[in-house]
Amino acid sequence: MDKLNQILADTFKITIENTLENASMDDISNWDSLTHMSLIVAIEDEFGFEISGDDIAEMITFDAIRSIVTKYRNQ
Repeated sequence: MDKLNQILADTFKITIENTLENASMDDISNWDSLTHMSLIVAIEDEFGFEISGDDIAEMITFDAIRSIVTKYRNQ
């Protein structure tokens, strides 16, 4: 998950240490719809899979993001 943590840190302009917490959209001031889509694109580019719209909508906490990325990586 180091790559994912780096993507979270780069996208939201936070430290790697802050990615270890379970932050949500409410906790990060610059987490808006545009930043959310930038995150999705970065994840898809890095890991080489396409995330469904339903899963994108569920990715509103770091724990949910980790869970969904793990699901796709295991398929």
